[in-house]
Amino acid sequence: MAQADRSFIGEGIIYARAYQSQDPLLDIGNCDQFNIAWATNRQALPNYRGGGGNRNVQERITDVTATIGMYDLTPENVARVTRSTITAATTDAITDELLIGAGVQGELIPFKHLPDLAETITVKGADDEALAVGTDYQLNPHGIIVLASGKITAAGVKASYTPRAASVLQMMTTSAVELEIYIAGLNDAQSGEPFSLRPRRVKFGMLSQMSVLGQEYLKLEGPAELLADDTIIATDISKFCEMQLVTKVA
Repeated sequence: MAQADRSFIGEGIIYARAYQSQDPLLDIGNCDQFNIAWATNRQALPNYRGGGGNRNVQERITDVTATIGMYDLTPENVARVTRSTITAATTDAITDELLIGAGVQGELIPFKHLPDLAETITVKGADDEALAVGTDYQLNPHGIIVLASGKITAAGVKASYTPRAASVLQMMTTSAVELEIYIAGLNDAQSGEPFSLRPRRVKFGMLSQMSVLGQEYLKLEGPAELLADDTIIATDISKFCEMQLVTKVA
């Protein structure tokens, strides 16, 4: 019988939820890779009885690691690889937010929150003197740019505005997250044949770098470790990862 082609090009959707939770498995976005690597500790007992070679050998798995490539910069994805806490920014209108500046032409005075430019924004001096947009300042998606009129001084300004809906990430403020992952995969080399991969307990590590400015699509390339899931007690079920492949019928 001729050997059937079983080549493989994997793609699919990665779903995740908190480890040991009943949360829904949610799509984490566009991902181009999920790689698993194994490290082992090998011990060999030499054969001292003549003829060379080894009498026995033991190879023990020491680390099971993974790398995930995420292209969707959702607050949750960024938080997973930067150990961030997430809070929702207020969307309530803010009145007379005092902002310090130097009053120098071209200076950016950022608001505490990202302003909604579709809503009314008023700016006045720290002494409550009215300031005019286009004369004293220019609106900016982050706040205002000081113009050359000289009315804005080192005393600062007071801004009244409505913040945009946003998530606030405080980076490097919390511990690493542990997730249960389900990869709903398709084998593109076999006309979209389905497969699944279920890493049971994945602990995310820190991102080594995040290219905030650049000319290419930013990818969050997060390191992770597959830890043993001690809730698995059956000896014939892996504590680390399960994969299901469709059986090819001749």
